[in-house]
Amino acid sequence: MINMIKKTYTSKEVCEMFNLSAPRLLQFRKGQKVRVSTKNENEEPRTYEFDPILIEGEDWEWNGSEVVFNESSIIKLKERKAYRKYQHRMSSDRGAKSLARRQLGISYEPKDFNINNLEFSVQEIAVEMNLSVQKIYALRDISSNKPVSFTNYLKLNKDWKYDDGKVILFKSARQKIQEYANMLKEKEEIPKSRKITVLIGNKVFHLQGEASNAVINIIEQEQLSKKKNKA
Repeated sequence: MINMIKKTYTSKEVCEMFNLSAPRLLQFRKGQKVRVSTKNENEEPRTYEFDPILIEGEDWEWNGSEVVFNESSIIKLKERKAYRKYQHRMSSDRGAKSLARRQLGISYEPKDFNINNLEFSVQEIAVEMNLSVQKIYALRDISSNKPVSFTNYLKLNKDWKYDDGKVILFKSARQKIQEYANMLKEKEEIPKSRKITVLIGNKVFHLQGEASNAVINIIEQEQLSKKKNKA
């Protein structure tokens, strides 16, 4: 009868195998909490929780006072490493192709490169749509500083997700952000109406729009007339 011995790995072996630090490997076992401060001093910092990648009793277990890792841990970490390389390569490809299109003055996507089928980083979309990364982060449903003029927010696990602590955007997020960018552009193109306050006796009147423009025009014409008379 063959005695099957289960292959296990020590923490040191796993760290050396995947070039990980001991604290990082601990996060993979225990999960991670990240506290993010807000600009508002009166608001409590937000805390995001990330589930462990390696499950106790399945991927790792205690052997006395030492942690040992099963073969399933190695498989998961290899898959994670391969996925991270893929994400980096796709990000580099998108950046290179985007730069080439800008240099050549091409505004459309090549037929063999469907950008809508990919995932995006916040930085990529910010550059593409000429928005600050802060404005894009604020569009998420969990953000405390969401814009009140735009309510089609990015929903967690539908429009965006966390990937190793980073925000990754989906196709639906790109469409929503484009709507937001268009709205901001339209606002910039609308002439801002002037507002004035008029005091008549003890009464105060706040005028804007056509009424304020009419009063301002009268005052400007009167000032122009006085300058001509002095001349």
